[in-house]
Amino acid sequence: MLGFAVLTRWRLPELKAWHTLHLAQEFRAGRPDTPETFEEYRRLEERLFAELHARLINNAQAADTFALGRYNPRSIPAHLALDTPYNRSFELVPADPKGSVLLVHGLSDSPYVMLPLAETFFNLGYYVLVLRLPGHGTLPSGLLDVTWQDWYAAVALAARHAAQQGGPGKPFLAGGFSTGAALVTLYSLRSLEDDSLPRPERLYLLSPAIGITKFAVLTNVVAGLSFLPRFEKSRWTDVQPEYDPYKYNSFPVNAANQIYKLTRELRRTLLGAKAKGRLQSMPQVTVFQSLIDATVQTREVVRGLLAELPGQGNELVVFDVNRQELLEGLLAPGPLEGLKRLRRASSLPFRLVIISNSRASSTSVAAFTREAGASGETEQELGLEWPRGVVSLGHVALPFPIDDPIYGLVPKSIAQQPALRIGAFDARGESGALLVPLGALARLRSNPFFEVIRSTIETSLSAGSSRRRSVEPQPTP
Repeated sequence: MLGFAVLTRWRLPELKAWHTLHLAQEFRAGRPDTPETFEEYRRLEERLFAELHARLINNAQAADTFALGRYNPRSIPAHLALDTPYNRSFELVPADPKGSVLLVHGLSDSPYVMLPLAETFFNLGYYVLVLRLPGHGTLPSGLLDVTWQDWYAAVALAARHAAQQGGPGKPFLAGGFSTGAALVTLYSLRSLEDDSLPRPERLYLLSPAIGITKFAVLTNVVAGLSFLPRFEKSRWTDVQPEYDPYKYNSFPVNAANQIYKLTRELRRTLLGAKAKGRLQSMPQVTVFQSLIDATVQTREVVRGLLAELPGQGNELVVFDVNRQELLEGLLAPGPLEGLKRLRRASSLPFRLVIISNSRASSTSVAAFTREAGASGETEQELGLEWPRGVVSLGHVALPFPIDDPIYGLVPKSIAQQPALRIGAFDARGESGALLVPLGALARLRSNPFFEVIRSTIETSLSAGSSRRRSVEPQPTP
C-alpha cells in the first residue's frame, strides 16, 4: 500500500479539477431521493450536467486551458462532449416500433460507444434506449465513489422503461459493451427469479467483461493511504490529459474494484441460477469477441458464460488475428493456442463463428462457422480484408465501424461537426515524448469487420426462430 502510494505520487502528474470535483447531482442507488423511474433519472441527468457547467466549464479558474482539452469550453472535444447528446442517455424512436432495445456502454465510456449498434436496431424498426451509467459522461472523478450497485439500479430503471416503449407483446432485447454487457447479463439472470423485471428475449454482448484477472482484488487495498495529504493520487492508476470527448483517459482505482466486484456477483448469480435449474429460461445470447483483448479475459466468455448455458440459439463470433504468413513469427502464441483448443473441442453447446484470413497468403477474410453440436466447419467468403498495418482487433475496437468520425481508422466527415480523428491519429517518436503512451495512440479503435456484427444482428432478428443463420456483410464503407 505504501509502495503504491509513493509510486503514484512520483509517477502521476498533478491532479486537476476534473479529478477532484464531486458532482452532487449524480445518481446513487438506495438514497431517499433516488429516482424511481427513468423519466426521473433523465431529469436528474439534466441537473447533473447543469452542475458540471456551473462548477467547471463556466469556471475560468477550474476549466482546462489545453487546446484539445475536453474541459476547455473553446475546444473541439468540449464541443463534442457538451453540445451533442452522446454523453447522456438518449433514445431513438421509430413511428411504429417492432420492439425495444436497451443498450449499455462500458467502463469509463459514454453512450456514444453504443451509437452504431443503436442505429442498427433503429434502422430495423426498434425503439432504442442507450443508457448513461452513473459516474460517466461528465468527469473522471465520477468514478471515484460510484458502485456497481449504482450502475445496476440504473440498468433496471432503464430496462423497465425500454420494455414499455416497445409496446405489449413485442420483443424486448438488450445489449452491452464490456461492463455494460456484464450488467445486462446480470440483469437477465436476476429476471429469471424476479417477475417485476422485464426479461429480454435476446442479449447482444460486445467484449463482455465476464472475467477479470484475480489481481484486481488488490484494488481493495492499494488506495488505502489516499486519505493522507500528498497521497491523494493513490486513488488513481492512471492520470492523463482528457482530450477524448466520449471516454475518460484517467482511471481511478475504484473503477477497477467495482468491475471486479460486478464480475464476482455475476458469477455467483449464474451458478445460483444453474443450481436451481433456471438457466433453461435464459435469453439467447450472441457474443462478439476479439481474440486479443487486453482488458478482459477472453477465455471466460466461454468458460464463464456460454459453456454454462443449456439453451439453443447461443452464438460466439470471434475476430481472429491477422494470420498472414509474413506475420506468423511475430504473433503471440497464447491466444492462438486458446482458439485452437476451442476449435478442436469435440462438441460445443453454442454456434461458433470465427472471422479470419481465408488463406495464409491473403488479407481477405472469411467466416468459419461451426454449428452447435457439430464437428465440422463451413467457410464463407465475406468480401472484406484486413486494412494495411492492422494485426488484430481489440477490446475498444469492436463497437465502431471503420469510418466512425471520431474513432474510425478512415473516418468520415460529418457536416457541421468539427473533425477530431482520434482513431486515425498517427504518432511516431520515442517513448516518453508524450504524456500519453505511444502504444495507447497506436491501439486500434474501430472494427474493419463491423458489418459482420450488423449483419449477424439483422439476420438473427429477421430469421426469428430459424436455426441456421449466415453472415452476409455488405462492403466496408
